[in-house]
Amino acid sequence: MSGENNAPSEELTHDINIFEHNTKIDETDEKTIDRFTFIGKLRVRGFFSLYFVISVMVFLFSAIVYIISRISPTFAEFWTRYPAYWLKMLLAKTTTFFSFSFAEFLFFSLPVLIIFYLIYSWKTINKATKPYDFYRCLLPLVCVALIILSLFFTSFGPAYFRYPLEKNLSLVKKDVSAKELYDTAVKLTQEMEEVIDHIEFRYNGESICPHSYKELSAKTNEAFKAYTNKNDYISSFYSYPKPIVFSELFTYTHVSGVYTFITGEANINVNYPDFILPYTMAHEMSHQRGIAREDEANFVAFLVCMESNDHYIRYSGYSNMLRYVLQSLSSADKALYIEYYENNYPIKLQNEFNQFSVFFEKYRNSTVSSVTGKINDTFLNSQGQKEGIKSYGLVVDLLVTYYKKR
Repeated sequence: MSGENNAPSEELTHDINIFEHNTKIDETDEKTIDRFTFIGKLRVRGFFSLYFVISVMVFLFSAIVYIISRISPTFAEFWTRYPAYWLKMLLAKTTTFFSFSFAEFLFFSLPVLIIFYLIYSWKTINKATKPYDFYRCLLPLVCVALIILSLFFTSFGPAYFRYPLEKNLSLVKKDVSAKELYDTAVKLTQEMEEVIDHIEFRYNGESICPHSYKELSAKTNEAFKAYTNKNDYISSFYSYPKPIVFSELFTYTHVSGVYTFITGEANINVNYPDFILPYTMAHEMSHQRGIAREDEANFVAFLVCMESNDHYIRYSGYSNMLRYVLQSLSSADKALYIEYYENNYPIKLQNEFNQFSVFFEKYRNSTVSSVTGKINDTFLNSQGQKEGIKSYGLVVDLLVTYYKKR
């Protein structure tokens, strides 16, 4: 009986084995060659890992947003009002669950994290058998840096280049004369007389805030909501401004508050005298809601304080604004300053400011303040504020223009 034989011949089997052997050699050669190409080196070192690719893509997108914002105020205004607002609110709402400043916690945890990272990296490098062992320590650090920059570029950076506040408030800001400073100081003083009689003062002249910190926070949020209901260029949301635990040490920096874009928190130095706190809260919460320039945040803080029905918050707004106006008046025209001092300066406010000078004497000549001042000045210059830290005092230009319009 005949039939078909399906078994391969010895010759055919030999040819198949040779082909498979050559194929394996070719695949090995391709991998070896790939390791010596630029793309191959990146792949071996983990630069094509998913988390790194995502971090780079997010950074590139945020950089584009930031660059366009620096070029186009219209785009910066749109981005600050809408996409950045939601991002800042998300960050603020997330960290509001912490009763303490999460930013402060991260700051003081940083030395521990650095030491842990260095020890872990050192051990990994010593045990390294391939290139990826080193880069798996480096890449997460690079990703963290990229994400931090991305947060700044998308959530806070564009706000420096949005429309000027005077445009959003329909004001025409001009150079301010000494007489205009004097007139504005008198108007502020006259308005403050309506609330100053409701303020309680200590024997040494320092005013007393009648509210707990949480009550003050709630009232400031209410004032912000009332203000934003009347103005469309800024939106509000409830947030809890965080008291800085190490406020006494922080006072040596001469900083009464700071907004941290990484955590979305408004952080308040609670070591300062009471009359500074409500105004500082409103200032940092202005940053939190998209007002980046310092003079503008100062002015919005004043306007927010004026929306409050609480006497002490209004007093805080008036007294802090008068500090700026009187400093400018003293520099511009000594004679007019003396005239104000002799005829209009409330004795209670003089005592408040004198007591503040006494309090501040301990911290006045600190090396830390010089360093932080230079850092802040450099940062503000990099964001288009050519006046640097002097821009805080430019609030008087907005204030005078505002009162001339009223």
